[in-house]
Amino acid sequence: MSEPLETLRAIGAALDGLDTALCAFDDDDRALCWNRSFLRFFPEHDGHVHAGEPYAANLRRFYASRLSPEEAPNTEQYVIEGLARHRTQRAPYEFFHDGRWLRVTSVPLPELGRVRLWKELDVRAEAAGSPDESTARFLLTTNALDDVADGVMVTDRLHRIVWANAPFLQMYGFADRAAAFALSFEQVFRRVWEAEPENEDFRDGLRVLQENLRFAGAPFELPLPEGRWTRVVERRNAHGKSFFAHVDITVFKKQQERLRVAEQEARENARTLRVKSALLEATLERMEQGVMMVNAERIVEVCNRRAMELLDLPPALMASRPTFTEVLEHQWQHDEFAHTPDDILQFVRAGGILDRPHRYDRPRPDGRIIEVQSVPIDGGGVLRTYTDITERKRAEDQVRHVARHDGLTSLVNRDAFLEALTGFTRAGDGSGEQFAVHFIDLDRFKPVNDRFGHAVGDAVLTEVAVRLRRAVREGDVVGRMGGDEFAVLQRGDTHPDAAEGLAHRILAEICRPIEVDGQEVRVGASIGTARYPADGTSAEPLLRKADAQMYLAKATKPPLTR
Repeated sequence: MSEPLETLRAIGAALDGLDTALCAFDDDDRALCWNRSFLRFFPEHDGHVHAGEPYAANLRRFYASRLSPEEAPNTEQYVIEGLARHRTQRAPYEFFHDGRWLRVTSVPLPELGRVRLWKELDVRAEAAGSPDESTARFLLTTNALDDVADGVMVTDRLHRIVWANAPFLQMYGFADRAAAFALSFEQVFRRVWEAEPENEDFRDGLRVLQENLRFAGAPFELPLPEGRWTRVVERRNAHGKSFFAHVDITVFKKQQERLRVAEQEARENARTLRVKSALLEATLERMEQGVMMVNAERIVEVCNRRAMELLDLPPALMASRPTFTEVLEHQWQHDEFAHTPDDILQFVRAGGILDRPHRYDRPRPDGRIIEVQSVPIDGGGVLRTYTDITERKRAEDQVRHVARHDGLTSLVNRDAFLEALTGFTRAGDGSGEQFAVHFIDLDRFKPVNDRFGHAVGDAVLTEVAVRLRRAVREGDVVGRMGGDEFAVLQRGDTHPDAAEGLAHRILAEICRPIEVDGQEVRVGASIGTARYPADGTSAEPLLRKADAQMYLAKATKPPLTR
């Protein structure tokens, strides 16, 4: 690591001349090196930071120098959140520290760790004046946002409010916009809680607010007096202004609490009312299949452990004796049916239960394939079983792949290529669509095979396949027709030059030297081209035409494309 580290130190010294601070850390978040600007921007580290120091210790000094006594108890929580930002940060953000506005970015360094860079921002002009008056005048003259349901607040680079809409003013108890003008969001939050300064919700909310205002990131939720809640989303523009949306989530929070209580009561009732045979329960819990029994009222009476595992259903939900509709709602909310075919989706939307036996295979978001079988129960209800058939499907797919692909090059084989070509001719019939077929025969391949052996010959064929894939476009079909013969189905060929251009690209790719086990091997190619519909309207005539053109090209010295 010494050479990269020396390079990093040299870069740090150069950045000193640009008033840019640098501090680098290894993959274990330990300090590696820093420059003079880093100590100038963060004087609390001067004489303390050292190579190998954990970033957590660095953060503790940072927060010790900036937190008020009121915030100091939150230091460790801030350190944890700061470490998370350090490890995942991609976009730069701004914050105020030791009399400076700084913009910081964090960049991963492969095989070294991560480097953080800080640049001082010039906000003197804005600090000397009043909050962005032109923006304020513009926003104050429009009532467009007063009609939206959510609160909207705009702040300048110094975090002072320059505009707020009517729902925001109502949410935070302001009589008019002038009362909120030039206040910070923290001042607004303290003001709304001024009658209850010891309230635990206020203290928790203040900590959340202070942390999120320092480092703009994910949306956060704040409690308000009288049991109200708001969800805040901040977006900052390139000029330092911040746009806040304040969404009233009070009803959602109350519903969330009612749901929590209801689930708890349901679990308690389920434990009291559930009467199961011990043998049946043991059998269900040990089955490799998932089992779910839904009664005539569509309540899930039984759901074994395997079913919950296969479907990622939370035990708490299933213990509450939910309706089958509630189970489906949970699955919809978690994108369970994101990869489900349309015909099955329609069935699920219709309720997911039939009064006759049926089965289907359903792909899950995690890639597994689940076989679902359903049998009606006398008196109403249904018994469903869930089986993981992923490996079986994978084996079937592998068999199909082997049957349609060349084992050496993984290109489609002759049969699959002809099938694709036939499909293209049928689709193109009467549509006006044109395409081209290129038949490719390698030149000088047999001498390579005879001289170097079949292993080298196979390697050459594999490399040719790679180059063919590289030469074509997405949607084109490349196949190995057998031996040293290949074919390309070129879509969207509306002009002879396009087909000729691809043929020349293929020839150039193949003629480049191929290195195999230290040996340089050269082969060439003869390429014949047929166009649909000019040279044929079905697969066999087109392929014969391309093959004939290939032999004409091969007869030319040196071989050409035709």
